[in-house]
Amino acid sequence: MQKWEYLVVRTYGGVVVLVDGHEVAQMGGAQPVGALLHEYLSRVGQEGWEVVGMAGVREGTEIVLKRPAVVEQPEFEEADVEKPVL
Repeated sequence: MQKWEYLVVRTYGGVVVLVDGHEVAQMGGAQPVGALLHEYLSRVGQEGWEVVGMAGVREGTEIVLKRPAVVEQPEFEEADVEKPVL
């Protein structure tokens, strides 16, 4: 079964201000200063993220992105292999 990881981005005035609840922009007066939304989406798109939803919220827009989760495979150990009986 495919597993996913999600990223929630909040924007204000075309600037990314929060990513997963962490501030990533500074306030320069009434307008935030940080990564422009289209540049940010282009960058994370190269990392495999895709937008799956968005909603207007009180302070801007919230965007939800997802990508396939990387599932860690256990390392192969010689002890895990059955040896033939001679």
